[in-house]
Amino acid sequence: MIIGTAGHVDHGKTELIKALTGVDADRFVEEKERGVSIDIGFAPYNVADGRIAGVIDVPGHERFIHNMLAGIGGIDLVLLVIDAQEGIMPQTREHLDILELLQIKKGLVVITKRDLVDGEWLEMVVEEVREFLGDTFLADASIFSVSSVTGEGLEELRMAINALVDTVQERDEKAPLYMPLDRIFSISGFGTVVTGTLLTGTVKVGQVVEIMPPGRELRVRGIQVYGGKVETAAAGQRVAVNVPGLERGEIARGSVMAAPGYYHLTRFCDARLKLLPGVKPLPNLAPVHFYLGTARVTARLLLLEGDEMAPGEEGFIQCRLDKPLVARRGDRFIVRSYSPMVTIGGGIILDDQPPRHRRFRPDVLARLEELEQEDPRPFILQKLNSAGGATLTELSHLTHLGTEQLETMLEAAVQDGDASRLGELYVIGETRVAWEQKIRETLAQFHREKPLLPGIAKSLLGGFLPRKAVGRPYDALLEQLKNQGLIAMKGEFVSRHDFSPRPAPGQVEKLKEILSVLEKADLSPPAPRDLWQLLSLKKEEGEMLLDYLLRQGEVIKVGEDYFLHKLVVERCLQLLRDHFSGNRSVTLAQYRDLLQGSRKHSQAILEYFDGCKYTRRLGDERVPWKLPN
Repeated sequence: MIIGTAGHVDHGKTELIKALTGVDADRFVEEKERGVSIDIGFAPYNVADGRIAGVIDVPGHERFIHNMLAGIGGIDLVLLVIDAQEGIMPQTREHLDILELLQIKKGLVVITKRDLVDGEWLEMVVEEVREFLGDTFLADASIFSVSSVTGEGLEELRMAINALVDTVQERDEKAPLYMPLDRIFSISGFGTVVTGTLLTGTVKVGQVVEIMPPGRELRVRGIQVYGGKVETAAAGQRVAVNVPGLERGEIARGSVMAAPGYYHLTRFCDARLKLLPGVKPLPNLAPVHFYLGTARVTARLLLLEGDEMAPGEEGFIQCRLDKPLVARRGDRFIVRSYSPMVTIGGGIILDDQPPRHRRFRPDVLARLEELEQEDPRPFILQKLNSAGGATLTELSHLTHLGTEQLETMLEAAVQDGDASRLGELYVIGETRVAWEQKIRETLAQFHREKPLLPGIAKSLLGGFLPRKAVGRPYDALLEQLKNQGLIAMKGEFVSRHDFSPRPAPGQVEKLKEILSVLEKADLSPPAPRDLWQLLSLKKEEGEMLLDYLLRQGEVIKVGEDYFLHKLVVERCLQLLRDHFSGNRSVTLAQYRDLLQGSRKHSQAILEYFDGCKYTRRLGDERVPWKLPN
């Protein structure tokens, strides 16, 4: 669990953390000299059962809100700190607005410096605080009054923190590694060290990680969690990672350490924005300061639903960033006005890799309404649709979700008909239907144009589908269609399930003419090219007709360019049977005399019978083998 502080400057946040952990979270000499936190600080908090939670102490001064925002985004539990002497102050309000916009779910309220006020004053402050929190997520939160100097009230606060540990939702260790970086420094002899809150996944010594920006892959040399060396760190921990080979100047706060290939730098994000009440109206494409994770950039917000957003309103926007950063669906962000810099709103990322949008488009708004649902399934299906299909690993890279979680949701979508699985490829249901329809239309057209052929070659049919369908997905689709009784497959040919080759009326006469010529030609038929010329047939048409006759068994291919009528072949076979009835073998010369034909034709016919295993050659003779009766 990660615990964070929030509250106005000089309200005792750092002193409270020191009293709870024994660690001074102020790291800089200037902070100690001025007594004011400038940057985020860190400390380990020992939970009663031996577990360790990370603590992030944030600065309270309005000048350092950007540093506060770099630390507050990854917390699970907030301690809203209020000085008993001063009560609610400007940064108390701004910090609470930020916590609300980031949708931090759990928190405790800590009134500090109770040793400096009397009981009556303390009761008044508690009442003021309770009223202040009335319509916020801390409305029902416990309020503790403590003294970091005397220790009064600290034990009760510790017990409350410890009790909340098991109520915090565990972060996903099986999802891809994702850690926004909040500190970068160098150690002599070790190289660059980066730190951050590990939001999802795990990181191990020896693992290759990607740092974005700049987009470099590096191998982890060492890991520390709360000051101790470990081999593996998991989601929900504060982590320091040694990544040698990376120069400090290459990266800065706002970079991300992630699993290679899963995340991408982007300058466009689709999002839903909520403006705080009481701020100025936000015009379309107004420049703002945009805070996401530990990153801070300038952005212009394209309002997709209107020319202006009024205070307290919400709406869909496209964030156009001046510098690329890494974003994820579901990440929360904060927006501050360009000048003067005050927090004006915040929202949630809906898509980190969207196309550029035009405003007032109903289809765009409908898509974003789908993405706004807490259920990630619409987001998954949209990414699957835009990719035209994806494997589990590819979709994990597109959605930043773990493969186990994805597989569960995809299989449910398959059962519901929203998706389909083709081998290792998943596609949305509409894509599967479109591919099926394309196959059926192609087959219908092919059968109309070439009714004599048994079907279209499988490889040729696949060429009518997108490249995503090549290979195993295509094979799986054909198998599904076959099992559904929609197509038939014979060898490499695919046809409609109810199709059988039938000549068209005009083809019947041409088939008869071919058979007549071959029957009359006996053992000396014309070669195909001469046959086409004799019958005034185009080559393609003639080959199709001859191929049909071959499949019907009316014509036999005896050799290369040597085609005989089936009755001629039957006569040749009968002559062979008659010879073997009184002889043990036959020579080529003997068979030529039996046929009363040429040596060339006789040899071709004998070799054909060898191929049919009717005869077997032994030297210069042939003997009967599997000769049919």
